[in-house]
Amino acid sequence: MSARRKMTGEPVKKVKKGTFLRLISYVLHYKVRLVFIFIGLMGSILVNVGSSLFLKIAIDDYITPMLLQDKNNVDFGPFKHAMFSFAGMLSIGVISTLVFRLLMVKLSNGILRDIREQMYEKMQKLPIKFFDTNNAGDIMSRYTNDLDTLRQVVSEAIPQTVRGVITFITIFISMLMLSINLFIVVLFMIVVMVLFAKWSGDRSLKSYRQTQASIGGLNGYVEEMVLGAKEVKVYCYEQRNIDAFKVKNTDWAKAVVKADTLSNIVFPFMNSLGNILYVLIAFAGGTMALKGVTNLTLLGPQTLTIGTITSFMTFTKTFSSLIGELSSQLPYLMQSLSGAERIFDLIDTEPEIDNGTYKLEKVGKNSWQWNDGENKVPLVGNIVLEDVNFSYVEDKPVLKHINVYADKGQKVALVGATGAGKTTITNLINRFYEINDGTITYDGINVVDIKKRDLRESLAIVLQDVNLFTGTIMENIRYGKLTATDEECIAAAKLVYADSFIEMLPDGYNTIIKGDSGGLSQGQKQLISIARAAVADPPCLILDEATSSIDTRTEKLVQKGMDSIMKGRTVFIIAHRLSTIRDADVIMVMRNGEIIERGTHESLLEKKGHYYELYTGIVEID
Repeated sequence: MSARRKMTGEPVKKVKKGTFLRLISYVLHYKVRLVFIFIGLMGSILVNVGSSLFLKIAIDDYITPMLLQDKNNVDFGPFKHAMFSFAGMLSIGVISTLVFRLLMVKLSNGILRDIREQMYEKMQKLPIKFFDTNNAGDIMSRYTNDLDTLRQVVSEAIPQTVRGVITFITIFISMLMLSINLFIVVLFMIVVMVLFAKWSGDRSLKSYRQTQASIGGLNGYVEEMVLGAKEVKVYCYEQRNIDAFKVKNTDWAKAVVKADTLSNIVFPFMNSLGNILYVLIAFAGGTMALKGVTNLTLLGPQTLTIGTITSFMTFTKTFSSLIGELSSQLPYLMQSLSGAERIFDLIDTEPEIDNGTYKLEKVGKNSWQWNDGENKVPLVGNIVLEDVNFSYVEDKPVLKHINVYADKGQKVALVGATGAGKTTITNLINRFYEINDGTITYDGINVVDIKKRDLRESLAIVLQDVNLFTGTIMENIRYGKLTATDEECIAAAKLVYADSFIEMLPDGYNTIIKGDSGGLSQGQKQLISIARAAVADPPCLILDEATSSIDTRTEKLVQKGMDSIMKGRTVFIIAHRLSTIRDADVIMVMRNGEIIERGTHESLLEKKGHYYELYTGIVEID
């Protein structure tokens, strides 16, 4: 439950219609396995119900007649034969139960594997906007906590519920075959149990949805603090961090206590009602038998015997226990449905739409061509933004009437304060976001007509925040071009002078690094990132603060490599260090989403405008 809903008292919505049925649809994918599961289930249930019916037969047809025989000449033969038959029936029940449970384990794990794969596959197709607007910890919580609750319900709650419902119906019919008179007594208690189950179920859903939301927020906070551990230490934020965590953890604990309290009182309460019902049946059955009341059944009027009463009492105990078990499973079912909703929300999120028809194909080193299905034309590399407007949130413009013209081989630099819109421009070029108005063209072709995959492969980006992946350094460089040979990766590293530190590592290019890149400096990680872009050999480069984490000495070495990479390519450079863009062909100065100045380094200094103020330090780039 969100904090806003909690504060305002807004009612919690019901489970989305079809969530449970959608969950069942995953089960139905395993049709053959379900057939054998159903056979095992029915065998187990029929033996279970048959055991209670056997009590009637044993008492009325064997034990009672033997009590009337001469004690010195009692014939135990028929009874022994019946008991051996009963033992054989129980053996079938044990085998059926074993088959049912073993197959359910395989079924549940298969379903979870399918859902997890579907989630991950869908996540790869989601737009950047999804990750910008959703907390990473909350997304991870769907893979961990929500899937874990789903595992419990698929492997335990659903099988037990299905088993319980079928057993419930079977016992219901069996009880009517034994005594309609006694069933009327049972019916009254069933109404009480069902009403209580509905009451607890409604509140359990609310509590478990709040629990799932709370743990998602808690995980998100923990991940944020782990990633920002250095800042926490630098600014002595530890105690405030602990206090904030305690608040979130307490909110989660309260939600869990409330949810678990409801689930833990269900079974004892139902069990108590079952005991009361057991006594009522014994009393009512004994009274009817003594008074000779006609016993009505589905098979017609029958004598109410001791065996009938005993068997009915056994069914009553099983019946009430089933209602208790089904009621106790209901909270877990509600919890899993809350988790399932969050999982299905991710799966149902609209993926990136790609209606592009133009393909970009690499035909040689630094050589690409267009392919529209009919014609193949060499790529030039001209990128034009014409009167582009954009806003992340409606009525809050981020870019206003942006016009940019970049020809092949040109270096276009974007400078300005944080939030001016520099990075947003590059996000629009590669279509991480779609513009509101205007056009962006690549060699005169509207980017919306170009296949996104091809477009992005031709636009290598070096970001300010480096992401390296668990694996070798060679594999991380090859991430820029998965088909690159070892020689190509090494050449790219040498081009940006990354080989100087890589060769000093224990295993050189085969050195294993983890996702957190432990052991590498920020500058070294950035060099690997730049080498990754170099091996991609794209016609266009976007350098978003590419050298921001590199010291001045290293920057001079990298700049030589960067000059080599940029030759013959269209390059967009976003930089805070204005010294790195002095040789740019055109510098565009941005403020509040608009380009307020443009020109070369020398011409902008002569104007003594905003760029001059930034360069001379009169105004700082924040």
